[in-house]
Amino acid sequence: MKPFSAFLKENPGLQARIDQVKQETLNDDEIRAFLMEHPDVTDEMIDKDLSILQEYKDQSKMCGRCQSYGTCINFVKGHTPMLYVEDKRIKIAYSPCPNKKVYDEELKMKEYVTAMHVPYEILNAKIDAVDLETSERLNIVRQAIQICNDIAAGKPTKGMYIHGSFGTGKSFILGAIANQLKEKHVYTTIFYVPEFIRELKSGFNDNTFEQKLDRVKKSPVLMLDDIGAEDLTPWVRDEVLGPLLHHRMMNQLPTFFSSNFNLEELEHHFANTRNGVEKTKALRMMERLYALANVYQLSGKNYRRS
Repeated sequence: MKPFSAFLKENPGLQARIDQVKQETLNDDEIRAFLMEHPDVTDEMIDKDLSILQEYKDQSKMCGRCQSYGTCINFVKGHTPMLYVEDKRIKIAYSPCPNKKVYDEELKMKEYVTAMHVPYEILNAKIDAVDLETSERLNIVRQAIQICNDIAAGKPTKGMYIHGSFGTGKSFILGAIANQLKEKHVYTTIFYVPEFIRELKSGFNDNTFEQKLDRVKKSPVLMLDDIGAEDLTPWVRDEVLGPLLHHRMMNQLPTFFSSNFNLEELEHHFANTRNGVEKTKALRMMERLYALANVYQLSGKNYRRS
């Protein structure tokens, strides 16, 4: 095999192109600054590691040419290059840039809320976006903020059972509370009860039932959206909701609910199944709910229609 120097002699055009690239690279302000800081860098080192210098030259430094992580132009996305000298060679290292740190923080923040079958609007709800047109709504928001502060501080606290007619914003408030807790780095799980029940049933086919139920049982904060809307069966009440609420009651885990039913209506819902009326089991369910949450009524207009 011919040495590279012989190959260059036979291809003078290639040598001219290499010389041009070298000159363009050495004329770059950042490269010149690096060479001034490292007077020990020789021409031989520059020739050996010209590709490293060129790689550095063509990239953005500290997000100077990138608007966000998604538009990063660098070879190692989201990282800023840095030149250094080691063992008489010019080398390049990469460290996370400011945009990468923001991106990673956003990803981490998203992990604080686990949502199942919850609309986009609810997932992006904010406390300061809740309508405060009545004293009732203002009280709910005040209590929600205080509960969030207590949870973040590790204080034992009850959750909230928010009930009212259709479209008053119960689910929106749950989403706002979840995002408020996210800002305080508290993990929350929120799910739409009827769809979650259907998902649990499908777990019998792939043996994931216990895993799915156990995951929500142990969530640091749990939100059951639209409890009472599920198709109640003895299995749903006694094998799903009952053990779920019992575990959270025994471990004093903050739990939130939204429902179209007031407590009397919810008790009636729990009592009536295909097996007939079972008041004792319904009362047992209600006792667990009383232990987990304080009750708040949310009345007012239907925001979905307005």
